[in-house]
Amino acid sequence: MFPNFSMRSVEPELMDGVDYTPEELVASLSDIRLVNRFLGGRRTLLRHLLPMIEQLGRKRVRLLDLGTGSGDLPVAIVEWARKRKIEIDFVVIDLNRRVAREAHLLSAEHPEISTVQADARRPPFPPRSFDFVLASLFLHHFETPEAARLIASFADIARVAVVINDLRRHPIAYYSIKALTWMFRASRMVRYDAALSVQRGFTDHDVDEISRLAGMPLQVFRHFPYRFLAIASSVDSSASSLQTVPSLIQPVQEPG
Repeated sequence: MFPNFSMRSVEPELMDGVDYTPEELVASLSDIRLVNRFLGGRRTLLRHLLPMIEQLGRKRVRLLDLGTGSGDLPVAIVEWARKRKIEIDFVVIDLNRRVAREAHLLSAEHPEISTVQADARRPPFPPRSFDFVLASLFLHHFETPEAARLIASFADIARVAVVINDLRRHPIAYYSIKALTWMFRASRMVRYDAALSVQRGFTDHDVDEISRLAGMPLQVFRHFPYRFLAIASSVDSSASSLQTVPSLIQPVQEPG
């Protein structure tokens, strides 16, 4: 039975369930870091986000990364900012405690990053508390109406913009990632979830529908291989002052 690429799949990914061991989860996060590095995830995000940060002309910028996974993208942003003497205050959250712990451990040499366990569907932060709100490989986990609601809620938190980095749904992307994860012996979770993630990804029509349901325009960019980046500018994007976010959730701590 060949997949139907005309509509987004609603089949849940293994990552969204509990049918895996802690070791499998850690292995899958390692594989996802490789995907981000070599298949365009990191390049796509940095190409658009970094110029926007520079254009602010500030010495301190506050960012939120939702559904951060192992937090490799925030680390890349912080390292870039260090070279330019820009102070980054980065909060990264993930609902899964083990995933949040992994992100915390991997960012140990980057004190600019605070990792917390929280539900990105209900971010516990006040309006306009971050300059940029990021979501990479996160939105495809949700059906289209919920994805639109999430973008609208993220826009409430952002002073400048929401930046969505995700997958385009296409047969070539689907069969390519199936072949690559098999050839390079990816973890069981990634072998299953990677192709399914493409099926859950987005076409131009899907993005247009999300934009309509969210009630806000999305500036969309396509990137090789089969990535898209969408930017929703905040109505408060001209704000110049930084706010202090109250400590509403406890950061992930080192293992005791």
